[in-house]
Amino acid sequence: MPKVTPYQLTIAQASIGDIYASLEQTLFKMFIDRLTNHGAFPLDEDHMLQWQAEQLNKLHLVNESTIEEVSKATGIAQAKLVALFKDFGIAIANDEYSRLAKDTGKDISPGTDVDQLLNGYLKQTFLDLNNNVNQTLITTNYGQNAAMRTYQQIVKETTAQVITGLKTPARALADTIYKWRDQGIQTVLTDKGTHAWSLESYARMVITNTSGRAFQAVRDQAADDYGIDTFVMSSHPASRAACAPIQGKTVTTRYQSFRSEISGEWFESLFNHGYGEPGGTFGINCHHQKWAYVPGANTNSQSQFDPNEAIRNGNVQAKQRELERRVRKYKADADLAKKLGDADGQQHYKQLISNNQAALRQIVKDHDFLSRDYSREKVFS
Repeated sequence: MPKVTPYQLTIAQASIGDIYASLEQTLFKMFIDRLTNHGAFPLDEDHMLQWQAEQLNKLHLVNESTIEEVSKATGIAQAKLVALFKDFGIAIANDEYSRLAKDTGKDISPGTDVDQLLNGYLKQTFLDLNNNVNQTLITTNYGQNAAMRTYQQIVKETTAQVITGLKTPARALADTIYKWRDQGIQTVLTDKGTHAWSLESYARMVITNTSGRAFQAVRDQAADDYGIDTFVMSSHPASRAACAPIQGKTVTTRYQSFRSEISGEWFESLFNHGYGEPGGTFGINCHHQKWAYVPGANTNSQSQFDPNEAIRNGNVQAKQRELERRVRKYKADADLAKKLGDADGQQHYKQLISNNQAALRQIVKDHDFLSRDYSREKVFS
């Protein structure tokens, strides 16, 4: 069993994603401060067009505040990313090389290849976050600046709702802010369904996927250095379809499956299950791991799960994750409602939080493979 556990990795990865979640919430609170602290024109029915013009003239001040917040968050995130890749990466390398030395009788130490791998993945993470998150928030081109676009839309939509008589100024501002908070400050990237990634969701995806690939690359480098192309794959009660048939099994990175002449064990080729493809086994958002496996020296002790049941469980777990996202979303909205002094909004989101937490309790109660993870329901502001 590896010394660095999947749970430890998940906590470390999530803590960096939390920085970007906090940044997003901080920016919306800054918007509220700017929009409610009027200058010459108050937020009322008689001065909406003047209020709009005044708020849009503040864009340079909003941008300056955004740059300041992004700079603070980036500094903290970069320090944590270095610790994540270097500390965990080196620990995983030492663990794997030491284990294989015992299993094979050879004595090979981690070489410079491991450092180069970790540095490469760390650099890639920096670049992805900088290009698609940081730069979209600090550019002075307000048409391309994600934060500025959000701010402008809040101002324009609030004004339109008041002028057309749909809502009072306070109600229009609050509801528009909640709407855009739910969407998140959007990056320029879109998913397969052409939905824009929010700042937080994109950051979490990059951090989790890239660090996961980096640590697997370290294990694979150890296997390569020891001349091993056979592995055992981790197993989970819930799995996606690409991984369910082979999780917990002995596998190989050869193109053809084979039976070991030493142990008689069957080694299924990962390439039969989409290995190397985004939606295949070990693809994007796959949380499985594999460790070098020496036939005759190692024993497969991974838990075995029925593939069809694991896929069904995966769908149930996806529902749990959706409920957790809703709880976080409504907590963020409730936090903004408090800052706005919106009593109705606070009560509304309090009820939504309660409803979804009740649904979470029920789904966990109904499925014994699930557990409640309160850290997934936290909001950082």
